[in-house]
Amino acid sequence: MSIIKKKFGILGGGIAGLSLAYFLKDKSAVIIEKNDALGGLCRSYNINGLAYDIGPHIMFSKNKAVLDLMTTITPTQQLERSNQIFLKGSYIKYPFENFLGMLKAKADIQYCLEKFLDNPYQNQPATNMLAFFLKTFGEGITELYLRPYNEKIWKFDPALMDTQMVERIPQPPKEDIINAAAGKYSEGYTHQLYFSYPIAGGYQSMVDAFSQKLSAQAVTIARGEPITKIESAAKNWLVTTGKNRYQFDQIINCLPIHEFIKVLAGVPDIIQQTVAAMKYNSIYIVIINVKKDLVGNHFAVMVPQPDVIFHRISKLDFLGSNYHLADSASFMAEVTFRSGDQYDQMPEAQLVSRCIDDMVKLGFIESKEMVNFTDCRREKYAYVIYDLSHRTNTDKVLSYLREQGIESNGRFAEFEYENSDKVIEKSMVLAQKINQ
Repeated sequence: MSIIKKKFGILGGGIAGLSLAYFLKDKSAVIIEKNDALGGLCRSYNINGLAYDIGPHIMFSKNKAVLDLMTTITPTQQLERSNQIFLKGSYIKYPFENFLGMLKAKADIQYCLEKFLDNPYQNQPATNMLAFFLKTFGEGITELYLRPYNEKIWKFDPALMDTQMVERIPQPPKEDIINAAAGKYSEGYTHQLYFSYPIAGGYQSMVDAFSQKLSAQAVTIARGEPITKIESAAKNWLVTTGKNRYQFDQIINCLPIHEFIKVLAGVPDIIQQTVAAMKYNSIYIVIINVKKDLVGNHFAVMVPQPDVIFHRISKLDFLGSNYHLADSASFMAEVTFRSGDQYDQMPEAQLVSRCIDDMVKLGFIESKEMVNFTDCRREKYAYVIYDLSHRTNTDKVLSYLREQGIESNGRFAEFEYENSDKVIEKSMVLAQKINQ
């Protein structure tokens, strides 16, 4: 087998690898992707002409350069956020604390308000996620919404998660909470009120646009090539796939760190053990197309109720006419799981049936007979879990890789919960470093 020689080897054809190659000045690069389809967590699927993503993606960024790139590389439209929390039979507008008056029970409203104003945890250190919620929002908001919802999505006790996911949340002003309890509402997180989304084709249209630009710039994109071995050779790197052998001056890992370590030769036992201890959630994406819409003009609905299998549903029709099938409505339900748990072992047909049953129970659809069709996708790497050892473990592994001359880029390569805009921004920064 002859060796293909290039300057850069970008391992993984998700949005991290594609955007990094886009920003590199030297286009002597090969992107190696194990699947035939590019995109990673940003790829889209299609069922009966309906495009859908792995979760409800949106295009949003505080970085203007990144946002401009995302919204111009493929045709997009701007939409106004309409997210809700469904709790005890009521829709409460997101964010929860700004719309407490929408709760049905006056006792629940009073509970949230009183525990926020008279909060014994206010001056306590926020050493974990649960402590942060109690300190910032009080017991009422925490116990009614924040704790049960986070337990559902993470499948992990918030008292054993650190604060990296939540420490950016600001302390809500007392006046806003008092007014919210009285039914006088103010819009929360106004910087996220509007977002953009591709006019057609889902997030895959952005992935495809990057791919087309790279192909026009003569960047090699090797699809359907799972990597079997990575080894250091003098000042180069040898990468072996099921089809080819490559020699690179530099490699950048955009694969999930758990998969990368499996094929990297010579990794010390302590690093392998550390990676094995780094926790993450997988996800089922369940599409349910129904004859009649009972949810209304909302995009995402968070469901903290513990006896409901999904933590969130999203109405795809909200995204525009190209995501609406005639005389129907299409919903995406998300169910997180980990290897070996009850949902991992549950047959997919049973899991889909549970999602439909819970949609009926909540009043989102009238009956099972209203369902036209379903689809189900299983994604291994979905959410990074910020347990109390996350920072120490992640820093140890990434420091080891940097010592070997290996850069890392992407949500699961860096093991950080980053959305696509942040991944593209980091690609821009890393490319600048490499270009210099």
